[in-house]
Amino acid sequence: MKRTFILFPFFMFLLLGSNSPVVAQDIFKSAIDTKEKPWTNLDFYNDPDNFQFAIVTDRNGGNRPLIFEDAVNKLNIMYPEFVLSVGDLISGYTKDTNQIKMEWNEVNHIIDELKMPFFYLPGNHDITNKVMAKEWEKRYGKRYYYFIYKNTLFVIMDSNDDDDYNLTQDQTDFVLETLKENANVRWTFLLMHHPIWTYNTNGRFEKIETALSGRKYTVIAGHTHHYSHEVKHGQNYYVLATTGGSSRLRGNYFGEFDHITWVTMTDAGPSMANLRLDGILSHDVVNDQTKSLANALAANAVFEHVILCNPGENFKDGTLYFHFENRGEEPINMNLQFYHQHQLIIPEPHLKFKLAPNENKVVKFPFHATEPLKYEEVEDIQIDWSMGYDLPEYPEFQLKGVLDFEVKPTSTSVLEPKIPKFLNELKVSAENPYRNLKLSFEFNQEKIPENEITNGNEIQVDQTGKVEVRLLNETGQSTKPELWTYDKITKLQKAKKLRKPENGLKYEYYEGNWEKMPEFDKLEPISTGIVKDFWVGDYAKREDHFGMVLTGYIEVPEDGMYIFSSRSDDACKFFIHDELLVSQGKVNDAKELGAMALKKGFHPVKIWFMETTGRERLRIYLKRTYSKNWRELEVKNNFYH
Repeated sequence: MKRTFILFPFFMFLLLGSNSPVVAQDIFKSAIDTKEKPWTNLDFYNDPDNFQFAIVTDRNGGNRPLIFEDAVNKLNIMYPEFVLSVGDLISGYTKDTNQIKMEWNEVNHIIDELKMPFFYLPGNHDITNKVMAKEWEKRYGKRYYYFIYKNTLFVIMDSNDDDDYNLTQDQTDFVLETLKENANVRWTFLLMHHPIWTYNTNGRFEKIETALSGRKYTVIAGHTHHYSHEVKHGQNYYVLATTGGSSRLRGNYFGEFDHITWVTMTDAGPSMANLRLDGILSHDVVNDQTKSLANALAANAVFEHVILCNPGENFKDGTLYFHFENRGEEPINMNLQFYHQHQLIIPEPHLKFKLAPNENKVVKFPFHATEPLKYEEVEDIQIDWSMGYDLPEYPEFQLKGVLDFEVKPTSTSVLEPKIPKFLNELKVSAENPYRNLKLSFEFNQEKIPENEITNGNEIQVDQTGKVEVRLLNETGQSTKPELWTYDKITKLQKAKKLRKPENGLKYEYYEGNWEKMPEFDKLEPISTGIVKDFWVGDYAKREDHFGMVLTGYIEVPEDGMYIFSSRSDDACKFFIHDELLVSQGKVNDAKELGAMALKKGFHPVKIWFMETTGRERLRIYLKRTYSKNWRELEVKNNFYH
């Protein structure tokens, strides 16, 4: 590859080059000798300290063929002095060494066509596991590094360095030392794949930002496939869009486009432009204002809706209701046009209106069949829609598309809570944004009188039973009934007495090639020990195809109902008092949430965990009854043996 052989002398030439200014008479000649000249001035923009470079962003995470190749061809036309990457060049997520080599050979074949140096940076698709990390280091050496070009510092970071903080302490120390040793550069660029300034890095990136205080710098990332720009600590932070990675390509204001970022470095700082592969965009094409505008459109483009239909088995008539809410600061122009449908009559098939800022609006479209039909025989309703703004500064800021709606009563999911156990009394409510529709409640198949429905959407339950709810309009049309069974718990699980509880859980470690959670009770463990935390990879003897059973006690601070959830890769089951509360991941009996009424004190727990391939992760979450805020259980504070 050409860059392997010319990179060192290329930089030596630049470092030894003259810093003396180039004056007009050295480079410009003309025979015109009149006082007046047919040009404005001769202050050519050719300072030898200035330079131009380009940045390509995510090629993968759903690669769209030939986009990255097109970018390389256009870079060769524009001749930047070098090209930087923010990662995700290959598909990755494999441990098949032949596949990894094939993917790198494929993208490098494209990169080899560049006529200028290319600097690699690892994304999560490039380094997914230790096998891929070894291949990276074999091919490219360091995963994080720095270089200086014309007194400008470039720090290339690896945001895959730690699963939870995205930066190890070693890399943090490297960056801090690099900044300390290169304090007098004219500008500093930090490039990384993930926008880790938006993550919890356990304070590590904040230390880097503190070290950057007082100097001029720019931070650039990728990963999200959505372009954005923000000013933080008085400096520019960018997240780039795509250069071939997956994207809905909804346009400039949504930050969804394929581009090359073009940077001209001057004494006043970098001047950045985004060269769409089909146009040129300013560096702040997506900003705080456009984000707010785009979010307001995107929120309404989901078309929150319900369809109410007549009682009975056959369809006769119905009403389609839309709920729109403008959370932005500018009015949205809405345009809905129904396609002609031979089976249905839609009296008002076209609606145009403005959705004012902070306005909630419900619009309805009644329709009826030309003759009664079985529901499966009714053709879908189709709508051609658009929504956007009348803003001169943001022309053609809009979304549009076509929607299909199946003609049948909507199956709602409005009942809360979705935890089927309670103590004493329980308030059951239904979220209803359709203010012109009523809620009809039944308990154990008996209709609840309207005077017992508080606030129009709440009932009290004090015994085990089935709650059914549906939305009704003034013509008797309704949604499909939504049904939940709520179980009243009359006795709390008694706590166990522990003489000398010690922090942590006991574990048994297993190995095997399982696709589903095995019956660990029927297997012999390979090793045993005590875990102080949930970092299961730290206790495993190999990276993949292993399992663990953790046993011990959880301490709860007071009597009450406790709700549990988990997050795992690849699967886990969580038991209390031998009752399965949560099963998540690659399991046959998935349960996202589980609840149990517990007495204050210690309660026996058991956790089954299975890892197949890729990353390994286990987290257990807890909240008190019907609280909205989750908090992760710290094993050192809550679990004992």
